[in-house]
Amino acid sequence: MTATVPESDVRVPDGETPVRCPHCQRPFRTERLRALHVGDFHGGDCTDGQREAYDDALEAEREDLFVYHLKVVAGLVAVYAFFFLTYLAVSMMQVPG
Repeated sequence: MTATVPESDVRVPDGETPVRCPHCQRPFRTERLRALHVGDFHGGDCTDGQREAYDDALEAEREDLFVYHLKVVAGLVAVYAFFFLTYLAVSMMQVPG
């Protein structure tokens, strides 16, 4: 993989410079994204430091994904509870008595 990605194809906030892959010169916004790219696409050519950075970035991605899943489950539980309590309140108001 020797193709380079033009700098204009990568969105980087003003004042920041993109970090580049040492193997294919592809630009990335963060070190973490570059480490994931290097581990996934250039795993055979990685140095020990790059492999360690990849492992750390992968672990951080897993932690972020776990937190995201917890938020999704909490949101679904909240929606379910809202509809259940609304149904309960409406059904209690319709009881003759």
